[in-house]
Amino acid sequence: MNPTYPDHPANRRPSTEALARGKVLTVFSVAALEVALKQAILRFEQTSDWQVALSFNTAPELLAKARDACRADVWIAPALVLEQAAEWGLLGIHQPLAQVGVGVAVPQGQVVPDISTVAAWQNAVLRASAVFYTHASSGQYIHGLLTSMGLMDEVRSKVHRFDNGEAMLLALSQAGTPQGAMAMGAISEIHTFAQRGVVCVGPLPRAIAHKTIYALAMDLQSPRLGHAQRWVNLCQQADVWGDVSRTGIEPL
Repeated sequence: MNPTYPDHPANRRPSTEALARGKVLTVFSVAALEVALKQAILRFEQTSDWQVALSFNTAPELLAKARDACRADVWIAPALVLEQAAEWGLLGIHQPLAQVGVGVAVPQGQVVPDISTVAAWQNAVLRASAVFYTHASSGQYIHGLLTSMGLMDEVRSKVHRFDNGEAMLLALSQAGTPQGAMAMGAISEIHTFAQRGVVCVGPLPRAIAHKTIYALAMDLQSPRLGHAQRWVNLCQQADVWGDVSRTGIEPL
């Protein structure tokens, strides 16, 4: 395993038989869209003898994969990552797929902080015993926000950054998490922990709300392009995305 883009616990691996028969599509994606992408995979595999190998990475890790000329049949990432990959000859033109906002989470059983206004959110951050965010797109936004608002010097000692949202939320849900801890990340990933010891407080206040737009592009040189297009078509069907209030994912 290359430490530049580590293995994600939600990665989906194909069967040995599918690999041996050469009937595997490879997809590189951000984890924020996990729920919808796995639904599209399920539909694809129910009507095909092909399987999908799905590897989740943060946007910086996907950029590293592009820089290292790693190839996949389909890439799903922020547009800037796909544009760079296209410049390096890995991908064709990208198209918008979905967007995900940044939300706040706390451990189950903890008092839910007020984040209804920017002032309330600032107070919640300052009062938190620990502040969790990632090195992914949402974490980069939070880091910049804390810095630009002059809060970083006050919270730096209690900031904990994680490789990805899964690792962050898993840490937040553990019994040893400090009372008063809060996490900020992709609201879609927070929703996946709703039954795993994490409470979604809500999105950031409107004045500082942030949504990352994710796009999709295919490797036009792939010998599996036709099969990749069929899976992409499934990804673009509205009913695979579910209820945005439950998933936090807004299809575009």
